[in-house]
Order: sequence, then structure tokens, then C-alpha cells
Amino acid sequence: MTTKLLRAAVVLLAAGSPLLAFSGSIEGRVIDDSRRPLPGAHVWLVGLEAGTAADTSGRYFIAVPEPGDFRVVYQHIGYGAETLSVAVGRGERVARDVVLRQTRIGLPPVETRASRQTVHGTNTPEPTVVIPKAAAEQAGKTTIGEAATLETGIQLQKRCSACEASEVSIHGLPGRFSLILLEGTPVFSNLASRYILDLLPVDFLDRLEVLKGASGAIWGSDAIAGAVNILPYQPAERFEARATYARRSYGSDLSGLVGSNVFPLGVSVIGAHGNRDFVDLNGDGSSENSAYRRSLLLANLNYSPGLAWQLNGGGTFGDELRRGGAIVPDSAYYTNPLAERVHTRRWDAWQRTSFTAGDMELTLRLALSRHGEDGVVETRDYSANQTTTYAEFSAGLPHVASGLSFSRQSVADSRLFSRGYAESDFAVWAAGRSITPTVLGTPTDILPALRLDVNSEYGVIPSPYAAVRLYPSFADLNFAVGTGFRTPTVILESMENLPGGYQYAIRRDSALTSESGLSVVAGAGRKLTSQKLITELRANLFYHRIGSFIAADMVGLDSVTRRAVFYYHNLDEVTTSAGAELSASFTVLLGASANVGAYYLHPRSGSNRTLPFVRRWGASYSVSYPYRRWGLELVAGGDVNGPMLVRTVYGNGAIEDHDSPVYATMSLRATKRLGILRIGAGGNNLWNYHQPPLSHHDGETEYYWGPIIGRELYATLSVSI
Repeated sequence: MTTKLLRAAVVLLAAGSPLLAFSGSIEGRVIDDSRRPLPGAHVWLVGLEAGTAADTSGRYFIAVPEPGDFRVVYQHIGYGAETLSVAVGRGERVARDVVLRQTRIGLPPVETRASRQTVHGTNTPEPTVVIPKAAAEQAGKTTIGEAATLETGIQLQKRCSACEASEVSIHGLPGRFSLILLEGTPVFSNLASRYILDLLPVDFLDRLEVLKGASGAIWGSDAIAGAVNILPYQPAERFEARATYARRSYGSDLSGLVGSNVFPLGVSVIGAHGNRDFVDLNGDGSSENSAYRRSLLLANLNYSPGLAWQLNGGGTFGDELRRGGAIVPDSAYYTNPLAERVHTRRWDAWQRTSFTAGDMELTLRLALSRHGEDGVVETRDYSANQTTTYAEFSAGLPHVASGLSFSRQSVADSRLFSRGYAESDFAVWAAGRSITPTVLGTPTDILPALRLDVNSEYGVIPSPYAAVRLYPSFADLNFAVGTGFRTPTVILESMENLPGGYQYAIRRDSALTSESGLSVVAGAGRKLTSQKLITELRANLFYHRIGSFIAADMVGLDSVTRRAVFYYHNLDEVTTSAGAELSASFTVLLGASANVGAYYLHPRSGSNRTLPFVRRWGASYSVSYPYRRWGLELVAGGDVNGPMLVRTVYGNGAIEDHDSPVYATMSLRATKRLGILRIGAGGNNLWNYHQPPLSHHDGETEYYWGPIIGRELYATLSVSI
């Protein structure tokens, strides 16, 4: 079946269009005079609308529309531009590495329509997808978490009502299988990532890098379903400042940025604050959401003295007070079992130092984080904390990269652990680089990788990975297979799919063990470029196999609190998720753009039971159009959400499994620039569809399967200097 689907995807991309023939390409690296890569450098063809931006390693790739001679411009802020004349024969891949030299005053980048295009793949063996800030803005996304959903197969799901936190679900697998990184450094806890995903506006994003499929040897062992690397905005001018305020139906958000880039030092500070009110749609005295007050401060520093080394350092501090369940005064949290109040503080600090000499690059990463919570849960005092240290040293040579890493996590949680818990992990890894043979006359890129973890609790765990990208005449093809594993030791990270209203209690098997994953991903893609339209088509097939999957089963009602009891334990049988996804993006002459995507999942346990809490199919779209007559940019987007298997527990303890309904959502947004100001207004979930709240006085509880809040309107005001 997999072979038939892959053939169908390739035929779909190739049939009926001579434009899909591979005419040739120009590729290579953009580096400075110290041979350091220049990520984000603009590369474009004079007189055409073809262009791209270099990836994090400085690599670029442009498919030419036809054989011929081309003038190629290379440009990066703070560096002098270079123009090359390049001749490309039919089907030829021409390699050109370009050195840009630093200047005191950089020229503004030339922005082609291609450089602002939407989600696009990288030309690396591993199937990495880049989501630039411009694409997220054009699609009407407001937060960094929402920006990730531009990639088909990724869902941003609020599954834990206790923490009112979003998680990134890849191919329907729980968010604990998605590794979140900030500047390439792991953010170890899903609960911690909410400060980045839910609070930071997309205006403060440079780009996201997304790799789907188990890739423990590439990003880290926790990447069972894939990884999302968040690269925040870096200032380019001597002084930059911006601020955004949004007023919503149930709360408000305020964020600001101050930054400066004066060679050789760049500094930025980002602050954000958000609050949400209680929402009690059925008037039963229990809120369907968490009310919270959440603040975040993020600082980042880059120092590049023009020699062979570069320093990046930064840190974050987050503070949150959230209240949920029964809406009561502060004095009643110790007497009402349906009310909860939790105060969270978290801080992170990291640094990355890199040294380049010729074709060799050495990098040292250090990170330290502390996450603490305290409050009142189930009428009792509650406290939890987690401390994580991380260190990594890596070396890159022309055809191989290798490294060592060490991490240690210590956890204490008054609900889930009878004693403190600590775990250490030492890893060594190696990967191939720039392995580009020609196979049967077809240009090919190959990436082999292997990671070996020595874990203090689970012993030696290998994580192999292999990726191949082929460039036949009709499409780009990629294949990847990888593994990863995850240990269940972080604070409440297994709390997915819990229902609204806090009508539940958590219990955990004391013998929980690690989960392991194997993924196979195959894809085909093609980018079409003309003077009036840029189109990118992609199709992927995937298969995930999870061993020792941790499930949360409802096992009845607590006899004292009358809460539904969720019991977390490892399944004895293998769990799988297989499916396909299709996506297309379009950018046209007047700056309009559109994205469409669809996916289908087949999640099953080893006994062929449908897995609960996984949406089995869905589709999404977004359209952006600049209405020049009034100076407006209009954005429309939405989703069609297929069914998922959910569970309802009734007041008598009975449990019922059933499919959730199919429903659609739609959002609209309009923005207008007035000098340094940008004003906007819009609405989310305009069809006002939401999961009907149950009366918690009757003891009923249901898993999340849809929005718990209906239509929400908002207005924004931004200032940029």
C-alpha cells in the first residue's frame, strides 16, 4: 500500500505539466571571509522572480526555469553584495560558493516574491521544512505556536487544561514526542515550551525549522515524532524597537522588543505578558478554561568580532499564575476539590560558542534550566520542580560531523513521585556531511547518522538515522528512516488530553519505562517558478512505530473528590501511526499567496484498536491578499477537522467510547500600516463551533476533541521604530 501511495504522489506531481522537468539548478554555500555560514542570505536571479534564502548552514538552492546564462545576486545585511554570471546546461547542477565581506553599513536586502514565499523545503538529505516569519504573517498566524501549523501534519493542541498549555503534535502523535529547540538547544519540558509557543507573537520570529519523523541522531533522542527549532528575530539596525497590544474577547496580550546591532555586537530583549479570564459557558460555576496571568522575558546576545569565532548567549524567565476548575475566592481552594491554583516560575540560560578554521568548525553549547510549581490541587498543597543541565561539544569537517553531549535532569513532584528522581544521559554521535554521489545518472545527497546514549536508568540505547534525497528530472524525492526514545521523568509531561473543568485526578504507574520510536518517511516535491507564479508541491508518506507507549486510561471516579481518575501506564503492545499528507503553496505577481494542505492518519494499537485522542484526517487553508487601494492586507484561513476517538465518563463511573463530530473553523484578519504603526482586527473560530461543556455537578467528564471556547474577536496595535 505504501508503494502504491508513493507512486501516486509522484504521478500527481509529474503528470500533465512539462514545467515539472528538471531544467537545472544553481547551489552552494554563502559564507563570510572567515568561512562562517551566513544563514538567511538572499540569493536571486536578476530579471526573474526566482529567489531563495540560505539555510542555517549557509546552503542555498535555486531551480532555474530553463537552461541558459543567469546573473545571480548574493546579499546579506551588513555585508557587501556579490553578483556572478552563471551558465547552466540542461539538467545541470552548477555549484557556486560565494564569499561576502563585512561592511560597516549594510544595504537593505532586495526582497523578491520568492524570498517571501510560504513554507518551503530545504535541499538537505533530511526532509527539513522552513517556515519563515513572512509566511506566518501572510497566513494570519499570531503566535509562534500557530506558525508551526503552517506545515501540513502538524497540529497545535491544547490538551492539558490544568496547564492551559499548547503542544506541537506531529502526525497525530502526542506532543511529548516532539522535541522543541530554541536556537538549536533543547527545551526539555513541554510545559516549559508554552512560554514560547503560546505567548511570543510571530512578529518576533525569524523562522522555524521543522523535521518530521524520528530523528534522535540529528536533533536529540527525544525527537521521536520530529523536532521544531525556533530561531527568534535578530536585529539588523543600530536601534530597533517594536511593541504589540492585542485585546481579545477573554483577555489581552502585550509584547515588546528592543534591539541593536552595531558591529560586532547584536543584542535583543523581548518581553511578553498575557492574561485570560474565566469562561463558564454553561453557568455551572466551573470554568471550561484556565484563567491565567503569564509573563515572559527573553534576552539574546550575538558577538562576532570578525575573527574565526562567534558567541551567542541568552536566557528566558517565565512567571505564571493560573486558576481553574471551580470559580471560587482564594480562601476556598483548600475546601473545594474542583478548584486549583498553581504558580509557576521558570528560567533558562544558554550559550553557544563556535570556532571556524578552514573547513573545520567547532561548537560548544551549554544550557541550564529550572522549572518550579507550587499551589493547591485536590484541596492539598502541591509542589514540583525540575532542574536540567546540558552540555554539547561538536566538530564539523567537510564530510563528517561528530559530537558529545551530557544532560542531567532532577525531578520532584508531590503528586506523581513519592521521592525525588534524577537521571543522567551521556551521548556520542556522528553524521555524514556533503555526501553527493551520482546514482544511476541522478544527483543524490546522502546523510547517515548514529547516536549512542548511555542512560543512568535505561542503559545503552542506539539511535541510527539515514536520509537520502534524489533529484530525478520529474521531482525531488526524499527518504528517511530514524529512531528515538523518551524517558517519562519530566513534570506532568504525560498530561495530554485531560478534560476541561479540572474534574479529574492523576495516578501514575510506579514502573513507567521509556518509550521508543521508529519512523519511515518518504516524500516527493517540486517547485515551479515563472514570472507570475511560484508554486511548491509536496507529498509525504509516513509510518511511526512506538514501543511501550504511555497511555492515559480512565479507570473510574475517586470516591472522595468524585473526580475522574486517569491512570498512566505503558502499553504491552506496539502502537503505530501511518498515513499521507499533501500540501501546496502559491505566490502570485501582486503579492497574494495561498496554502492548502490535507493529511490522513491510521493510528492503531497492536491489537488493531483505533487509538483515542488522535484526529484521523484533516485539511487546512490560508489565503493572503494585499488590497492596495486601501493599503490593507487581508487574510483568511481555516481547518476542517476529522473525527477522533474520545471517551466520556459519567457520574455513575460508566465510560463510553465514541467518535467526535467533524467540524470546521474559520478565521479572518485585516491589517493596515500607517507609518510606524500597524493596526489590525480579526476573529478566530468565526463559525462559533466549540465542544459543549458538561455539567461537572453531574460528575461527567469528557476528553478534549475541539475548541472549548467559541468565537473570539481581537484587535491589535503595533509600533515599530
